[in-house]
Amino acid sequence: MRFQVLGPLTATVALPSAAQPRRLLAVLLARAGQFVGRDTLVDELWPDGAPSSAAAIVQVTVSKLRKTLSPGFGAAEAGQRLRSGPRGYALSVEPGELDADDFLTLLSAGADDRAQRRRALERALACWRGDAFADVAGGPLLEAHKLWLEDRRSAALLQLVELELADGDGRSVVERLDPVVAARPADERFAARLASALGAVGHRESALEVLRRTRRALWEEAGVWPGDDLVAVYRRIAGTEWTTPGPPAQLPPAVPDFTGRAAELAEVGRALRGSGPVVLQGAAGAGKSALAVQAAWRARRRFPDGQLTASLRDAEPAAVLTGFLRLLGATPAELADRAGLTGLWRSYTADRRLLVLLEDVTSEAQVRALLPSGPGCATLVTTRRELPGLCGARPVPVGVLSTEDAWALFAAIVGEPRLRAEPAAAHRVLEWCAGLALAVRIAGAKLAARPGLRVAEPAARLADDRRRLDELATGDLSVRAAVTSALRERPAPDRTLLRLLAAFEGPVPEWCAAALLDRPPEEARDRLEALAAAHLLERAGAEPVAGEEDPRDQLGPVFQRADTHWTVPPFTRLLLTETPDPDLAALRRACEVTLAVAEHAQGRTPADLPKPDPAAVRQVAADPARETAHLAAAARLAGTHGWHDLTERLADACTALAGTPWLGHAARAVSVLGLAAARRRRDPRAEAEKLYNLGSVHWQHGRGRQARNYFVMAEHRFRELDDPQGTGAVLAALADVHLDGGDPRAAEAELVEALGLLRACGDRHGQAAAAAQLGSLAEDVGDVRRAVESFEVSMLLAGECDDGRGHDQAAKRYADVLRRHGGYDRAADLLTGALGGAVRTRERHWEAHVLRSLGALHTEAGEPLDGERFLTRSLTLFEQIGHRHAAAYTHRCLAEARRGAGDPAGARWHLRVAMGVFRELRDRRGAGYTLLSLGRTHADEGTGTEAARLLRTSAGLFRELGFPLWELRALRELTAVTSESPARDRTREVLTKIRT
Repeated sequence: MRFQVLGPLTATVALPSAAQPRRLLAVLLARAGQFVGRDTLVDELWPDGAPSSAAAIVQVTVSKLRKTLSPGFGAAEAGQRLRSGPRGYALSVEPGELDADDFLTLLSAGADDRAQRRRALERALACWRGDAFADVAGGPLLEAHKLWLEDRRSAALLQLVELELADGDGRSVVERLDPVVAARPADERFAARLASALGAVGHRESALEVLRRTRRALWEEAGVWPGDDLVAVYRRIAGTEWTTPGPPAQLPPAVPDFTGRAAELAEVGRALRGSGPVVLQGAAGAGKSALAVQAAWRARRRFPDGQLTASLRDAEPAAVLTGFLRLLGATPAELADRAGLTGLWRSYTADRRLLVLLEDVTSEAQVRALLPSGPGCATLVTTRRELPGLCGARPVPVGVLSTEDAWALFAAIVGEPRLRAEPAAAHRVLEWCAGLALAVRIAGAKLAARPGLRVAEPAARLADDRRRLDELATGDLSVRAAVTSALRERPAPDRTLLRLLAAFEGPVPEWCAAALLDRPPEEARDRLEALAAAHLLERAGAEPVAGEEDPRDQLGPVFQRADTHWTVPPFTRLLLTETPDPDLAALRRACEVTLAVAEHAQGRTPADLPKPDPAAVRQVAADPARETAHLAAAARLAGTHGWHDLTERLADACTALAGTPWLGHAARAVSVLGLAAARRRRDPRAEAEKLYNLGSVHWQHGRGRQARNYFVMAEHRFRELDDPQGTGAVLAALADVHLDGGDPRAAEAELVEALGLLRACGDRHGQAAAAAQLGSLAEDVGDVRRAVESFEVSMLLAGECDDGRGHDQAAKRYADVLRRHGGYDRAADLLTGALGGAVRTRERHWEAHVLRSLGALHTEAGEPLDGERFLTRSLTLFEQIGHRHAAAYTHRCLAEARRGAGDPAGARWHLRVAMGVFRELRDRRGAGYTLLSLGRTHADEGTGTEAARLLRTSAGLFRELGFPLWELRALRELTAVTSESPARDRTREVLTKIRT
C-alpha cells in the first residue's frame, strides 16, 4: 500500500470522501507508527469545540477506516494496520509506503559527495506534488506537522540552490526560484539567492527588481525593512547603498523571559483585529504592560504604518497627541494650532494602519482623545481600573498567574535546575507571591543575582507577613510602591473602607461591609463594586446560578445566592494593616452585627445586639458552615481589641455554626480565644465548655494526646461544677481517645459511667450516642452479642429524640457491625435511612461517613464497582471539607474495592496514601486496618512472604490495642498464607475471647 501526503492526500486504495475520516487518517499518518490519544484526535477533528458524542464518532470513524485499510481483518487481528491500545490508535506504515518518509530519507543522503548530494536533493523535492496535506484541514497537531514538512522542504530547496550557485549553475537557480519568489516575495532567503543568480547570468535589472519587490513586500506584510544579507546583495549588484527609512516603531522591547498568559495573548490577538480599543485591566503589578508589549510585538506586522506608544500616568493627552503627530510627519505649522490637534490626528490616521499602545490609563476621556480614526488602526490600553464608558472596548482581564505560569516565569528568571533542586521551597516562594507577576519577577531577580543562595532562604523570609513587602523589592521594582500608587488613586474614604475590610484578614460578607459603613446594603454594594472595578477588592469565589449544581448542595440545583463575599488582595491587605485600625467603633459594630446574624440564624434573638438584616440571617441559616471563617475572623478581631465578652460569644457562635467536626484552619485559634475570654471573665462553666471544644478540635485533627489533655481538664471542671451532662459528654469523648490508644478497659469504664450520668439527668441524646459507642467497643473487643444489644438500646433511645439525627448516627454504627457479620440486608436498610437524614440536614461530613459505609457494604457483598462509586463520593466530600484523617479510612476502603475488582496496583496506591496519614497522626488502629489490607493484597498476588510479614504485624497491632476480633481476622489471613503453628495456636486462643 502507498500513501502520499506531500500534496493532496491519496492512497493506493479508495479513501473515504468525507472530511472527518480523511482528517483522522491524516493525523495518524502525521504520527505514523505512534499511538495518538483519543483526546488528541477529538481536538484535531473538532478544533473549535467538540460535540458531546465526539468519542463515539471517533470510534465509528476508526472502524470505517479499518475496513478501508485492512479489509477482512478484525480490530485485534495480526494483519490489522489500524491498531487500538490504552493510549489511543496507531497506524502501521512500512518503509517505502509513505512519500514523506521517502523525502526525509533523501534529505540525509549523499552527504559525503557534492554531486550525489545535489541529485538526492533534486529527488527529494520531486516527491512534492503541492502543499503538504493540501486538501485536508486539521487541528493544531496536523497544522504543526504541515509547517514542519514545509520547513524541511524550504531547507532542502535552499541547500540545492546554494549547491547550484556554487557550481555556477545560475540558470537552474533562476528556473527553480522564480515561481517560488513570485509566490513568496517577502522571503528574504530565496529573494537574495534569486537576485544573486540573475546577476550571475547578466540580468542586473531583473535582479534589482526582485530586490525592490521584496523590500515592498516586507514592509507591507510585516512592517519591517530588509535585513543585512539582502542589503549586501543589493550593494553588490547595484554598486550603491540601499537606504531604508521607515515609519515610527516605538514599541518598547519585549520582556525576554516572558512566559505563560497563552489565553490572554490569544484573546488580545483576536481583539486587535476588531475596530474597538482593547483594554488590558488588572491590579498593580499583575503584568499588564509586559502582556501588552508582547501582544503588540506579535501583532506588529499587521500595522505597517507604524506603532506608537505613550504612558498617560503623568502626561496630558494633548502633549501625547503632539508627539504622535510629529512622528507621523506633521509640520510645526500644523502642530501650532493646539485646538485643531484632534482633527489633525484623525486626518493623519484615517488611511493608515497604526497600532497605538496607551499605558497607565486612568479614565475613558484619556483614551477617547487618542483613538485613531482609521478602520485599519488598533488601540491597546493598559489600566488598573475598568473603563465601562469606553464605547466598543474589548476588556481583557489580567488576573493572577496560574501555578504553572508562575513556575514558568520563576524558572525562566532563576533557572529550572535550581528550582528542581528545591521544589518545595520554590513552591513556597510562589505561594507567598500570590500569583502577582511583579512579585514573582522580583523574587526571581533577587535569587538570580545571588547564585549561591538556597531557595529555602527567601522562602523563609517571605513567610513573615511583617517583612514580606520589604523582601519583594529589588532595584526600582517594588510591590509596595506599586500597591501604594494604586491606593493613592482612590479617595480617603475608600482607603478607610479597605483598611477596615483588611482587618478581617479574609472574605467579608456584603452585610458585614454594610455594618462597617453603617449604610444600607445597596449603598455598600456600590462602594464595594467601585473598589472591585479598581482591582483593589475581589469577589471571594463564584456563586452558583440557577440550574447549576452546587457542590455544597447534595439536593440538586439551587438559585443564585446573593451573599457575595469580598476580600482584599493579599499585598493590599499587608500594606493596609501596617497602620492601626482607623475606626474601632466601626469594627466593633461589624463584630456585633456578625454575632447578631449568627445568633438569629440559630433561632435566638438576643436583646443586647442590633437587629440584623433578615436576608443575611436567611443566607447564613441556609448554609451556616460557610460563614465560620468570617465568624472566626470576627472573634480574632474582638480578641485583639480586648472585647472579651464579644470574643467569647463569637467563638461560641462560630463553634455552633461549624458543627462537628470543625476542621477549618481557624478552629483551634477560635477555641483558644473563647477559652481565654472565659478565663478572663472567671466563668468556670464556660471554661469547661471551651476546654471540651478544644479537645474535640484536636481529636478531629488526629492529635490524640492533646485531645486527651483538654478532655481531662474539661472533665475536672464539669465534676467540680457537679454537672452530670457535661461530665458524661466528656467521658464519652475520652472513651474514643482511650479506645484508639489501645486501652479498651478504660474506654468501657468511661462509657458505663457516662451512661449512668446521662441517664440520671435525662439526656436521651447523650445516652443514645454513648450506647452506640459502647456497641462499637463491644464488637472491637469481640463481644458481638453485647454490641448488638447496645445498638438496639441506642436506636430506641435515639428514636425518642425529636431531630432523628442521633437515630441516623446510631443506625450507621450498627450497620457497620451488621455488615461485618454478614447482615447485609439490614445494614443496607439502616445506611439508606442514615444517608437520607444526612442529605436532609446538609451535614456533608456525616454524609461522607455514611457513603463510606455503603461503599464498604457493596464491596463486601461482592459488588466492588458499586462500592467504589460510593467510596469515591465519600472521598470527594472528605477532601472538600479537609478531613484528611477520615479520608484516609476511605482510601483504605477504596483499596478493598480495587482488590475486589482485580486491581492490586490500585489497591496498593490507596493503601500507601492511607498509611502515610495514619503514621503522621499516630493512628495505630488505622495502621492495623491498612496492614491487614496490604497483607491481603500481597496474598492475592502470590507474594506469600511479604503477605505473612504484613499480616503478622497487623495481628500484633490489634493484640496490643485489645481488639481480638480484628486480631482474629488478621490471623485467619495469616494461616491461609503460611503453615506456621504459632498462628494457628494464637487463633485458637483468640477464639476463646470472642462471644457471638
